[in-house]
Amino acid sequence: MAATRRELPDDVLADVLRRVPPRCLAVSRCICKAWRDVVDSRRLLRADLLPRSVGGIFLNYCTFHSPEFFARPTTGPAISGDLDFVPGDNIFEVTGHCNGLLLCRGQHDYVANPATRQWARLPPCPTSPMGKEFIQTKHLVYDPTLSPHYEVFLIPLLPDRSETKLDSKMLQSQWPPSLYPLQVFSSTTGRWEERMFDREGAAVGIIADMKDSTLLVWPDHHAVYWQGALFVHCREDIVMKISMANEKYKIIRMPLDIEVKYHRSLHFGRSEKGVYCALRHDSHGLRIFLLNESCGQIGWELKHHVDLKSFARKLHALEDCSQQPSGPWILQDINYYKYPYGNDKHKEAVENNFEWTSDDDSVLNVDDMFEGSYYGYTSFLGFHPYKEIVFLNASLRRGVAYDWNTSKFQDLGKIFPKDYDAGHVAQIDTSFPFTPCWMEDLPETNWEAYNQD
Repeated sequence: MAATRRELPDDVLADVLRRVPPRCLAVSRCICKAWRDVVDSRRLLRADLLPRSVGGIFLNYCTFHSPEFFARPTTGPAISGDLDFVPGDNIFEVTGHCNGLLLCRGQHDYVANPATRQWARLPPCPTSPMGKEFIQTKHLVYDPTLSPHYEVFLIPLLPDRSETKLDSKMLQSQWPPSLYPLQVFSSTTGRWEERMFDREGAAVGIIADMKDSTLLVWPDHHAVYWQGALFVHCREDIVMKISMANEKYKIIRMPLDIEVKYHRSLHFGRSEKGVYCALRHDSHGLRIFLLNESCGQIGWELKHHVDLKSFARKLHALEDCSQQPSGPWILQDINYYKYPYGNDKHKEAVENNFEWTSDDDSVLNVDDMFEGSYYGYTSFLGFHPYKEIVFLNASLRRGVAYDWNTSKFQDLGKIFPKDYDAGHVAQIDTSFPFTPCWMEDLPETNWEAYNQD
């Protein structure tokens, strides 16, 4: 490869490479340092097509018929969070995201690209090789710089503690097993296939003992795809790292050796330097950890610790959400416009609200103290994938970005939907920061029909 590089002057090589399709060019960049230098110095790669920025956050609100989209301001093409381009079905939940593709659920499971409005319907999921008692969570793997194809992994979870259907042999088994059978869908073949992954290191324990776990932590079951590995938060106290190249996996303990007074929850994601974990505790405490895999060791490194009380009081000062300013980000209120209950004028309004540009970002300092009691709460919406920033929900009123390097907050805007009347169950169940990908080559549209042919 080096000889090829020397035989071609930079100008000639650049002229050849600029004729290569964007994805193939991204792959070519990985071949050798010389080619990467030419691609980067001539800015040949169409970075605008790849997922390199946050376009917004998909939010699943309790009791809503469809996901909502909290859209970031843009001067480029606007993105609608309405997934109605998937024909013949109502998408009522986004269950995962990876590099611009969504995993979503209606009557069937789909992979969808909101930027290009392409979609693919997955065939029915097979039963876990571990047995029908083991429910499975779905997780998407997609790297548009390498291939148009994607994979969906089914990860078996231990049955609920109240389950008693496991036989005595299974109860005395190690979890996870030394050889872990996983069902994987590949868009290359269009089928689910069983793959075996070897465990590296020790198991978590014996299933019978684990069923009695009483950890007061709620896992979000989110997954992160990072540097050729899928990290899955599959249990309260563990993350599973699944390596694609060597078909091995290992268990990583979560950072739970911290004393808290009451209530804690873990949130998992990818940010600037890799895989991160956020621990919320005691209503307003927030700790952020980075997974460190250097020098053959693996563990969690505490990067930041903050008490959010003063910030929460400041935002909560506007009790009436109707009096709060909109903010630079816009909640598209998809459910309000999509289900107008006989009021047809809503449909036109939603189509005009998607694009917004503003440089007027209000910044709050965590050191600004406010007197008085605060009865609201803050919850976690996700990590910014390219900056050391987390997105927070302030009492279901405001969306906020927190830069933990500067301890500054940016008020993004209102996140309380129009006409949202869910009473005491009003909340955001799950959320997924979205990075648009404009590659228009999503394979197939209906894999179930493909498998029947």
